[in-house]
Amino acid sequence: MLKFGLGIDAGGTYTDAVIYDMPAKTVVSKAKALSTKWDFTVGIGKALSQLDSSLLKKIEMVALSTTLATNAIVENQGQKVGLLLMPPAGKLNPADISHEPKAVISGRLAITGKEIHAVDPKQIRRVAQSMVAESEVEVFAVSGYAGCVNPSHEITVKKVVEEETGLMAVCGHELSELLDFQTRARTAILNARLVPLLARLLTDLETVLRDRHIDAPVAVVKGDGTLMSSPMAKQRPVETILSGPAASVAGAQYLTGLKDAVILDMGGTTTDTATIKNNIPDICENGATVAGLKTHVKAMKIRTEGIAGDSLIEWRKDRFTIGPERVAPVAWLASHSSGIDEILKFFERNLHRYRTSSRGIQIMTLLQDDDDGSLTPTEKQIIELIAERPRSIDELIEQTGLLYAGALGLESLERRCIIQRCGFTPTDLLHINGWFIRWDREAAKKMGRLFADICHSNLREMAKQLLKQVGDRLTLELLKTQLDQELDIAKLGQNTICQPLIKNMLAGGNANFTVQINLHYPVVGIGAPVHFFLPQAAARLSTRAIIPENADVANAVGAITSRVMIRRKIDITFPHPNSYQVVTQAGVKVFNNLEEASSFAEIQLVGQVRGLAAAAGTSASDVDIWHEDRSAKIADGTHIFLGRTIFAQIIGQPNLILNEFRNQAN
Repeated sequence: MLKFGLGIDAGGTYTDAVIYDMPAKTVVSKAKALSTKWDFTVGIGKALSQLDSSLLKKIEMVALSTTLATNAIVENQGQKVGLLLMPPAGKLNPADISHEPKAVISGRLAITGKEIHAVDPKQIRRVAQSMVAESEVEVFAVSGYAGCVNPSHEITVKKVVEEETGLMAVCGHELSELLDFQTRARTAILNARLVPLLARLLTDLETVLRDRHIDAPVAVVKGDGTLMSSPMAKQRPVETILSGPAASVAGAQYLTGLKDAVILDMGGTTTDTATIKNNIPDICENGATVAGLKTHVKAMKIRTEGIAGDSLIEWRKDRFTIGPERVAPVAWLASHSSGIDEILKFFERNLHRYRTSSRGIQIMTLLQDDDDGSLTPTEKQIIELIAERPRSIDELIEQTGLLYAGALGLESLERRCIIQRCGFTPTDLLHINGWFIRWDREAAKKMGRLFADICHSNLREMAKQLLKQVGDRLTLELLKTQLDQELDIAKLGQNTICQPLIKNMLAGGNANFTVQINLHYPVVGIGAPVHFFLPQAAARLSTRAIIPENADVANAVGAITSRVMIRRKIDITFPHPNSYQVVTQAGVKVFNNLEEASSFAEIQLVGQVRGLAAAAGTSASDVDIWHEDRSAKIADGTHIFLGRTIFAQIIGQPNLILNEFRNQAN
């Protein structure tokens, strides 16, 4: 039996850590630290240093959720990938897969998995050598048409490439059982890119744990909220996209025990919303989309909006905007750096500059002095200035002699996590009102008065209006989450009928009528700032706001309390009368009756999910199987059978991860 577990969520803004008493279902120690995206383990280490040190030695398992994979895809990080494709009938529109370098190689399959043309090992060796020599490829991705039906071609290509180059190759069928070889190819590309990044994080994490005498195995949260072993995660890092939001949903569900709910996770950078129905989160069965890239990675259906505790508040053209840009709060900056009063006085003297736009009322502070030789002279000068004390953007323009903010090149230094942009945020508003005081309240008030002066208001009234604006945005996100399956949300803001109705609802009505929307499920709020904003948003939708104990670290709780889950499916088609076709990775089989076909498919599925479950880290062997039949109604009113999909699922505790670790220790 597992007694104490350690849950870690390395998020975009904060890293949460909890020590969880598994039998008692209780958080016994918790901590938060700022995430350090240039090296997540630094932030993890700071969070661990705040936990009960006597309990850390008793930890038996560690579970990690992280934004690393998602961020890496968005920022185009990772290894250089060479793509080898085997398209249908040799046809491929170059625009279909824009990745380079890529090559079409021999090897063709029919949709049934039957071989049309064999692969050519000599060609594979020649192409692989060329990619390494000319394009400096570091890893390969392989995808073939019908490869998920018959993976033999992909397996052969992988073997030849790895023998010839000594480099790793990732096959599409290893990651996806779905058709559409182009999307499978993109998924393989992303996975290949991410392998060293997640492997490095997990290896570094193991070092951090050892330094704190934590002798325990590590599991990783996948995008669907379930766990996999660290070795599997190192091989399949793409499955950790949306890991952080998935852990938050799992944590909210675990802490409340609700079977039907809307989950809202408000962090420092974004607010994520998702739904749970019949105790099951809504899943993108056909694959999640990240940074505009369609994948075959199963992940929770999560809406993400750039409104959160650290969203930048700006004054533009006589109105306030909040987000999506994330900055560090002024209250935090003032508590960690000196010289803030000097900056605020500079703003006061030059307030006339910001009457139409407050964009210049932002401050840069130094995170790390990392001169690897790639810094430009201007970047070096900026770092030297900020090292003395934080500087506003306008101060940097004046002191460098440049003409405008764009010439400073601050974005490059921010991407490399050398400097941090700071500004006025909802977190500062909470400090001003005294609802949340963690850092320097007076600095937040001083900054607030500057903004109140700009918009010709007083501090109290401005803060009230801005806090309501945040609450209205959350209300709208909850509404969009419900509408997401019924209409194109992107067009909601363009609808001239919807907009007045939504405005009426957010305002609580007008003299003529009141629009009221009643959500049928409660809203569970998690995240540090959610206490202050969610009740107002839920009230607008006539539902309950539930904020569980330890809502501030629910992501980390979700990580350590998650389970391993493996789900696979097989389709049975009905191509001819009295002919039932089953397509598996072992090939195509045809049966004369449906029951025989179903029995064969079930046997195949049971073996497949048990093998994957063991690799993921659980010894659970009980398989749940269910069928979904497809039919069509014809003219005389009768239904004809079109096909059947058989699903198989295993859910279990990650006990094999623990047992294997203990056996190795002994």
